Amino acid sequence: MIIDELAHLKDYIPLFPSLRSVCEFMDEYDIRTRPEGRAELNLEGGFVNIQTVPAKTADEARLETHRKMIDVQIPLSGDETIGYSPLGELSDADYDDAADISFYKERAHSYVVVKRGMFAIFQPQDAHAPGVTPVVLKKAVFKIPVTDGLQNE
Repeated sequence: MIIDELAHLKDYIPLFPSLRSVCEFMDEYDIRTRPEGRAELNLEGGFVNIQTVPAKTADEARLETHRKMIDVQIPLSGDETIGYSPLGELSDADYDDAADISFYKERAHSYVVVKRGMFAIFQPQDAHAPGVTPVVLKKAVFKIPVTDGLQNE
């Protein structure tokens, strides 16, 4: 898991070359004013989903992981609390190959606040419980193929 300010996103391109497509998309479009929905990146298999997340408590947030995609999550309209647990500390969970997601029964071990103007990167080994917020939140979730960047083998 990586959390940092958006101003530093380009600094991570050496670790995740596909972040270049994310940065180019954000240079071309104002993601804060884009309508909800999916848009393709200039990257094989990469896309962004602009979404509205309803208010959710930590008890309601479910830990999830993805095998095929790395998440770059960016809260747009406010701050978002995201739960985190290392995958290796969780029990096995069913994997939905079509949706590229596993959900876990455990609660997150820790929580971090990703403020507006920041981003969080989650790799396959990073179980995350997004969307903990007391109000409706607009956010962008960029998906980049896991073949890029660091991986948990």
